[in-house]
Amino acid sequence: MTTIFEVLTWGREGTKVDGQLTSRLGYGVEFPRGAEFGLQLLMDAWFQGFGTMAMGQDTAKEFEECFELFLGKQVWTDAEGYLLDEATKELVQPKVKAAEHYADRLDGSSGRSGGYDYLVLKPRGDEFLRRATAIIASFTIESDPGSEKARFTIEAADPRYVAHMEKHLYFQTAFTGRLPA
Repeated sequence: MTTIFEVLTWGREGTKVDGQLTSRLGYGVEFPRGAEFGLQLLMDAWFQGFGTMAMGQDTAKEFEECFELFLGKQVWTDAEGYLLDEATKELVQPKVKAAEHYADRLDGSSGRSGGYDYLVLKPRGDEFLRRATAIIASFTIESDPGSEKARFTIEAADPRYVAHMEKHLYFQTAFTGRLPA
């Protein structure tokens, strides 16, 4: 992972999280703005294991779905390319080739994990942005011109989205605020 920003937060108050970004790219960086970057920061803190016990299963599932929208969902296949059920890894009935079923949605990536093959669907930046604007009530960021540091405030639409941000956190992120194509 290429670190773009170091993130330091001061815990949360209600639905708000305050923090500071430090650019690893040096001075003169344009800091990202918009709900999508606020959501990316909350997702990355959760993904890196901060406060995972504080977050409910439903909210964790939403964050997983947001990662799939941003990075592309993995669809599981057997060795012949037939679609497997996501939860059980059993063949979907009736049998269907994953490449045919998802033909226009595949991004060309594939791999193998846990003894199963997978194909990757194209990211859905438009849907990620829709989810971000529903989850993030506001995201503000302030920096002095040319500075490598910026202060930010994320306000979530619901306290469950920031439940994992209870304590001061420090982490690094490769998120840039950009949406996938």
